[in-house]
Amino acid sequence: MDELIKVAEAIALLSASALCVYLIVVLVRLNSLLESLQKDIAELARALKPVLENLVAITERIKSISTKIDDQVRLFHTTFDALRRIVDNVLHFEERIQQRLEEPFVKVSSILSGFVGKLAGLLGLSSRHAD
Repeated sequence: MDELIKVAEAIALLSASALCVYLIVVLVRLNSLLESLQKDIAELARALKPVLENLVAITERIKSISTKIDDQVRLFHTTFDALRRIVDNVLHFEERIQQRLEEPFVKVSSILSGFVGKLAGLLGLSSRHAD
């Protein structure tokens, strides 16, 4: 029985030793995998740095362009409002000129129509008296 226990101990020790060797191999592979992953991440970070810097520059340019477009839109809006006010003023000026030019003609025509009406009335009266 002692020999069976010794054989079992030897098998257990060999199994433990094999497990330790296996764990060492696995840990070495895991370490090389982590080193490879670290190199890939470092390379990715180096490659992303210019992209991110360009992205910042592009974002600043887009912001500048949108500001310039906004300024141009405001300028156009202001110019359009000014032109609208000028057109309104020209229309009001035209109406005042037309009113001032027509006013004497209206007065003269009303005087003439009144005169003609009275003259017709007088002529109408005298022709009625002749009948």
